[in-house]
Amino acid sequence: MPRAHLMTPLRRFADGESVIEVEGATVGEMIVELDRLFPGLGEMLTMGSSAAVDGLIHAEPEFLAVEPDADVYFVAPLTGG
Repeated sequence: MPRAHLMTPLRRFADGESVIEVEGATVGEMIVELDRLFPGLGEMLTMGSSAAVDGLIHAEPEFLAVEPDADVYFVAPLTGG
């Protein structure tokens, strides 16, 4: 099952958890499941973070496929140009 890693500011929305195993074939599906488990966390992940999957950071990762053993790191959003 994929693992969601939360940056420190997001942990307060997940009862202090830093790593959560969660179902999902895409990052977006993982976010939906995280929001089901921790209401409000999904909005914070969608609006306030980027995600790193397989070592690559994606600014808009919702449709990105994840493997069953993936580690997905939710990090501060990318900005700049």
